[in-house]
Amino acid sequence: MRTRLVPTLILLMLTLGFGLGASAQQNLDQGLSSILAIIDKAIAEFNAPPAEGTGADALKRQKETASATIVNLSRTLGKLSYSRLQCGQADVLAEFTARVQQMPEDYRDAMRDAFQAGFDQSKEESPLLSDDECKRLTASRSRGEKKAQPKVAAEAEKPAEPKAEKKPETEEEQRLRALRLAEITGQLAWKRKFCGDKGVTRRDFNEVIAKMPEAWREDAKKAYWKGYQHGKRLNKGLKQSACAG
Repeated sequence: MRTRLVPTLILLMLTLGFGLGASAQQNLDQGLSSILAIIDKAIAEFNAPPAEGTGADALKRQKETASATIVNLSRTLGKLSYSRLQCGQADVLAEFTARVQQMPEDYRDAMRDAFQAGFDQSKEESPLLSDDECKRLTASRSRGEKKAQPKVAAEAEKPAEPKAEKKPETEEEQRLRALRLAEITGQLAWKRKFCGDKGVTRRDFNEVIAKMPEAWREDAKKAYWKGYQHGKRLNKGLKQSACAG
């Protein structure tokens, strides 16, 4: 059964402790930037006041087309978000949340539903990433971003500065990232269980916590249930009708 992302996405990012400023922008690769640009254009078209002489039918078609584009690309952003959250990056989630706030209240749930559908699909189809895989993906995105940035002539003439050596992630940093993943998984699990997925916690433990080093598992379980209770608080007053679709 497909579930929807909790309405307060921004609280999820605060729970995980991710920054939403310059660091998020630095992780935006060219492909993601293109998707966001299309969504921005569609949002602008949706919110634009009707031009003089525009009929009601034409205006309705314009909004329907823009809305369909926004929803479809929200699903794509959800797919992208799953792997990045594993690697400690909330850039996609942050950018999506900012765009949800630009739409009228009545249209926000459709965006969140689509994002959650993409997130769930990626979670079901994609194995958990190892630390090495996260590093390779992050490095690949950084290279793609650099290639997409044009250089002015003056900059091209400057001698290349030596790159600062990137410090390897410490074991404690790896552990904290694993605990963040356990917490977000628990938070998403509460609504899925409420909506009828009785085996969600068992699968989460097998797919997420059981794959962590044994020394981290007890703390990961605590983080998972902390997230689970947080999800319960965020969905206070949830009704079964919210599970449809």
